[in-house]
Amino acid sequence: MKHHFADLIDRASGVWTITPNAQRWACHYEDVADAPDDATRLTLTRHDRNWSRVLQLEALRELTLHEPDQAQLAALAQLPQLTALRISHARPKTLAMLEGMHGLRELVLEYVSAFSDLSPVGRLAALQALHMENLRRVHDFSGLAGATALRDLTLLGTLDWNQPVDDFAFLAGLPALERLNVSWFRAPKVSPVMGALLALPRLAKLGMGMASLPLEEFAWIEANLPHVEGAVRPATVPTHGQDHQIGARDPRASMPLAEFYQHIDVYVGHQGKRFRSTGFDAMLLGKGERYATGTPEAVLAKCTQHRQRYRALVEAHRAAR
Repeated sequence: MKHHFADLIDRASGVWTITPNAQRWACHYEDVADAPDDATRLTLTRHDRNWSRVLQLEALRELTLHEPDQAQLAALAQLPQLTALRISHARPKTLAMLEGMHGLRELVLEYVSAFSDLSPVGRLAALQALHMENLRRVHDFSGLAGATALRDLTLLGTLDWNQPVDDFAFLAGLPALERLNVSWFRAPKVSPVMGALLALPRLAKLGMGMASLPLEEFAWIEANLPHVEGAVRPATVPTHGQDHQIGARDPRASMPLAEFYQHIDVYVGHQGKRFRSTGFDAMLLGKGERYATGTPEAVLAKCTQHRQRYRALVEAHRAAR
């Protein structure tokens, strides 16, 4: 059965060019002998006939290995011309086959396990974009430090499994990083958890789920990185209500985000559009925080208290800078 992954890559920056997941099968041939000589993109599985023909496709620049066997993984060492590579559902004991891929600019690892050392990825001098999803044996990410060209990094667990991360100090070794997305992860018990972000002069966007870190850690991020998109967060997000887009004449349409999020019934949606909600439920920012439910008065009181607590933490961190 052809598995279709959700495409969780943020393409807004223009760094990513790899084929979206839903389209990976458009460049698949059950017999690779049928692939045109000038093929630039290809999806390969362990069941495909004459798969070794990929080694003769001189124009090939993008390859997806879906449930590959060990021979196909080893063959990557013979494809130094690749600029984009996706590996899905595989169990290589090492990533050493990537060592010679000096032109690789984009790398996606989805549900890849059995290896634990990421240093071969850290030595990819041209790598600009890296997406890692559900790496079951990895918890030490220090091998990525030294990927000096890396601009876009995504690190994800899954809805039912949090990716362990021993330490985020490796981020300080990624001086070109502009966009970071980390969700469904188990953070180290240190504070500040994301202190290494201060060493990233080009960081422009940060993505993280509302329950990824304790509230105090989100406050540290906002206080220290207010210029980074995604660092200023709402303390509460209304749910299950009727949503209305905020019109241009409403003062909330143009006020700074930190001030906008003082209102408990508002949020920012798709493409930066601002909305207000008439709902009486709300999600609360911070790991372990309870969902606010009940009467409108009870939800309002809990959201107000949580918002005030969060603002006090932000101001305390600002004062300590």
